[in-house]
This record gives sequence, C-alpha cells and structure tokens, in this order.
Amino acid sequence: MLTLAAVQAIALAVQDRLLHRHSMATLLRLPPLQLMERLLFQMVAIGFFLLSLTLLTGFWFIDNWLAQHLAHKTVLSIVAWLFFGVLLWGRWRYGWRGRIAIRWALAGYGVLILAYFGTKLVLEQVLQKHWGLPLS
Repeated sequence: MLTLAAVQAIALAVQDRLLHRHSMATLLRLPPLQLMERLLFQMVAIGFFLLSLTLLTGFWFIDNWLAQHLAHKTVLSIVAWLFFGVLLWGRWRYGWRGRIAIRWALAGYGVLILAYFGTKLVLEQVLQKHWGLPLS
C-alpha cells in the first residue's frame, strides 16, 4: 500500500510541476489535484495502519534481534513509521498539502525501502553473510 502511495506521490509531484509550468494540455488528462491529494493521504493512512500491524505482530515473533539480523530493519521500519505518522499528523494539525506532503511521503517510503534493501546490502555485500547464517 505504501508503494502505491509513493507512486501516487510521484504522480502528484509531476502534476504539481506541470501546474507550476502552466502546461495545460497535459493537465487536462490528469484528475483534479484535490482528488490526487485525497487519494495520497488515504493510501498513506491505510499503509500506516498496515505498517503498524506489521511492526506489532513482528515484535511478537522476534526471539533475538541480533541473531535474526533484524535490528537494522526494525529500527529503519520504525523510523519510516514515524515519517508516515508525522505526515498524517501534519495533515490533520497543520493542513499539510502539496510539496510538503509529497516530500514526507517519499522520504518515509525511502526509509522503508532502505530498511529492506539496505539491510540486505549490508549483510550480503559488506559483511559477506546471507540470511539465515549467524554473524561471526
């Protein structure tokens, strides 16, 4: 869901750029900006809820963070969760829209992607270990 929200944020960023460049021919084929923003926040809210459930249920199954190579992934996932939480809070409290919302959504998604691929990269490329093998 958060991947769809990131794609929606990119589409919203393109639409915002076209709007500021006064490219009306391309804008006529896109949905209204308010609809695009509403869809972005709906997807972020659903994704935030699902990420919250994932983190909560994940804590239930973790026996040993270091032995299971989950410390970096867990910390980065919580940081991404905080990014999305701040985005939703900022929308509710301050009415964040447009470029601010796009930046927060993409930053949160970037941290979430880093949680998976970054951890995998560090384990496999830097430490020369693979999932399931204990660290020496």
